[in-house]
This record gives sequence, C-alpha cells and structure tokens, in this order.
Amino acid sequence: MDTDRQDWFRYSITKDLPRADVLALYRAAGWFGPSDPAPELDSMIENSFAVSAAFDPAGRLVGMARALSDGVSDAYILDVVVDPAHRSQGVGREIVKRLSDHLASFGIDWIVCIGVPGTEAFYHVAGAAPMDGHTAFRFGAKNGADDK
Repeated sequence: MDTDRQDWFRYSITKDLPRADVLALYRAAGWFGPSDPAPELDSMIENSFAVSAAFDPAGRLVGMARALSDGVSDAYILDVVVDPAHRSQGVGREIVKRLSDHLASFGIDWIVCIGVPGTEAFYHVAGAAPMDGHTAFRFGAKNGADDK
C-alpha cells in the first residue's frame, strides 16, 4: 500500500460537506450510534471556526478535522477523523497541517488539541508536541468517561 498519496486526494478548508459522509466518518470512529444526530451535526459543522477536509478522486469525504476558535489568539482542533480505508496514507497529517496553517494565517498562535492515548505518534508526525507543564481538564465528566 502506498503510504503517502497526497496527489490522489483533494483538500479544502470548507464547511460545505455532505452531511451523510460526515456522519459516516463519525460512525466509523465510533462516535455516534445508529440514531441520526443530523441537527447536532449541522450545528457542529456550522459553529466551527474552520473545517479541514479531504476528498477522494470521486469527491467522497474521506477525512476531516474541525477547529473552534475566537479567530484571534486561540484555537482548539478536534474531531480529527479519517475513513479507516484511507488511514496510514498521510491524510490525517495533511488535514491537521492545513487546518493549523489556516488558523496561523489569522495570527492564531495558541493551537491545541487533546489526543486520546495511543495517538501521540500521529500528532508528533503532524507537527504537534506535548505541552510540558500543562494538564488537560474536562468539566462535567462522569468519572472521566468519554461519552461522546
């Protein structure tokens, strides 16, 4: 398998995404169950500061990441997801790079994300580094359980 086929994918910073494809990506990541969260999904995309997306040659959404931001100084990258069939091909890395470059073009210099255990190598390759001396906190968590 080719491990870096960037010429094969089309990338875009856009919120104009096929909602069925977005839902399929989230479900592939195990984030939504069988019920249709269409109203929440629309708000999640529309209320994002920016969305970085990857499309295959047929135009199907195969990966995305969202950013929440004040548009001036701080941004939070979340929901980095790639279709399992296109993982380990550089898609996630390119999505995150393009999103962080887009945020930096606004002068945003505090761009953070929280990765789940086991994603450290991915984020390192994507250009991120652990924030020594900082601890992530979650408000309203039920015993720290991930209930997304």
